[in-house]
Parts: sequence; C-alpha cells; structure tokens
Amino acid sequence: MEPLARFPDVLRQAPLGRLIGIAGHLLEQHWGRYLADHHGLSAAGMRVLMILARAGDSTHREVAEHCYVRPATLTGIVDTLERDGFVARRRDATDRRSVQLTLTDKGREHAETLLALIHSDPPLTSVDADPAKREVIREFLTELITTMSDGEGSRLNPSTQEPEEPRPGGRTC
Repeated sequence: MEPLARFPDVLRQAPLGRLIGIAGHLLEQHWGRYLADHHGLSAAGMRVLMILARAGDSTHREVAEHCYVRPATLTGIVDTLERDGFVARRRDATDRRSVQLTLTDKGREHAETLLALIHSDPPLTSVDADPAKREVIREFLTELITTMSDGEGSRLNPSTQEPEEPRPGGRTC
C-alpha cells in the first residue's frame, strides 16, 4: 500500500493548498522516473530538449534564460545531454565565445515523442477522466497558476484578506 493511501482521512482533511503541493511533488517524482527509465533524461534535460525543439538552434545563454537558470548551471545539464547524444554544441563562426546548442536526430526524436505524450493529455485519475470534472479542475488550476504567477500571493496572507461576511447564525466558519 502506498504511504499516503494509508491516511485517507488525513488527506481528506488537509487544506487544499497542502494537497496541491503534495500532488505536485508526487507527479514531479513520477514524471522524473518516467523520463529517466524511458528516455534517459532528467526533467532539466527534457526542458532543454523542449526549448530547442520549439526555438531551434539557440545559444547557451538563451537556453539558460528560457530555463530560468544561470548559464553555469546549464553547463552540467548540456554536458550530460551532449554525452548521451541528445544535443551538440557548435561554436558560432562569427563569435567564437558564443556556443550554439542544437538537437541531434536522437534529441529531436525524443522531443517529438515527449511532445506527443504531453499533448495526448491522458487522464491522471478516475476523477479527471470525467470531462465535466476535468474542466473544473482545469479552470481551478489555471486560475491558481495565473494568480500565483501574477504576484497575487496576498491570498496566502490572511491579514490582507477582507473579512468574510457573517453567515446566518452569526458564525463565520
């Protein structure tokens, strides 16, 4: 039995934000294992492949910016991708300091396979297999992502929230 499956009551009573955090963490672990087992990639390596598949040949610096990492951090990721035959480095003929990253045939094949899998969007659970529930989940997650990325994290700070209207009977919770 899975560790969390032993605690269904705890999960049912957990705050929604905590459940989202746990679900995101578990999904990321699952995806990381899939990438490693079936494609020989890390999540960071997959992001580099996706960027190069979408943007085409790019400089090391450009890819680092798209990955939201420093160029020095990207170096190790690209070293591994190059060693495993997914990408190639090429010096820019006009500026030898600039390094162009390009997908190899193997890298392009894996990127296309992963894009097809991502876009097939299979249900993750029996709940999101129901189209009506899936749309509610999608709407909620889209709004959550938009709200959090717009810096409206004030919802996490109760002191900035307006008080709730009293409910009948005078209670607010």
